Amino acid sequence: MKTKAYNIYCKCFPQLPLEEEMFLKLIDMENCKLIPHYEHEVLAGFAVVKGSCIRLLCVAPDYRGRGIGSKLMKKCEQYISENGFDKAILGDKGSEFLIGAVTPENQWNDMRNRFFEREGYSARNGCLEMKMSLADFDYGKLDIPVCPDDVVFGYLDKSEKAELVEAVGKVSPDWVEYFTMESPVFAAKKDGKIAGFCIVDENADTIISTGKNNVGIIGCVGVVPEMRRNGIGLRMVAKAMDDIKGKGCDDVFIHFTYLDWWYGRLGFKTFLHYWFGEKELCK
Repeated sequence: MKTKAYNIYCKCFPQLPLEEEMFLKLIDMENCKLIPHYEHEVLAGFAVVKGSCIRLLCVAPDYRGRGIGSKLMKKCEQYISENGFDKAILGDKGSEFLIGAVTPENQWNDMRNRFFEREGYSARNGCLEMKMSLADFDYGKLDIPVCPDDVVFGYLDKSEKAELVEAVGKVSPDWVEYFTMESPVFAAKKDGKIAGFCIVDENADTIISTGKNNVGIIGCVGVVPEMRRNGIGLRMVAKAMDDIKGKGCDDVFIHFTYLDWWYGRLGFKTFLHYWFGEKELCK
């Protein structure tokens, strides 16, 4: 069953060519409910549910246009309701796989998703996923603002956690929980104080991990308010990219962002548009 579902996934998401083992790991299949739909004993589509979240919905291309997607949605909602939830959520923001409904760019620009809206789902926002091949990255040729000469860049020591937490709190208190120092934190300092920061992971398992590439993630990028508009943020991310390229990373992934114009200055391209939909379920 899992392999058949994976084969359908590959046809539905050719832009995310995961190996089967990575697909099952990222979606956390062992802890999810796989809901199948058969047509004449052939698996025509499936959905994956965890808790109140519909993590994935796939219908094989040869079986589209038959209402199978709608039937799967009803099965998912019934399963979610029977397990005590009063709301169904598309994607899962805590997932290492898809965190929302993958949506065509022209619909996302208007914050719409026609299929899921027809199914009764609504959303007020979404986000983007971006990536870049580090083979195309040359730090020395970047056309980005110059930051103050006395700003220095490098990784923080665990002994600096208290100062880091204070800086993160100034930018986004919701991020503090992610700065455990288990993952390296790259930072910009001015006058010995943290001016900017970002989490950097090398050799990460992500939705752009093909099994043949080493993927780096740069996330939770922030500059403290009093140090903004000095070119520090872009320069810091560029320095981090240059560092992980030197350590053997092939690609870099920006997860859960809205700042396509900002990361675009470094060469990143958007490859997924997410729509965060949800639906109240009838008791």
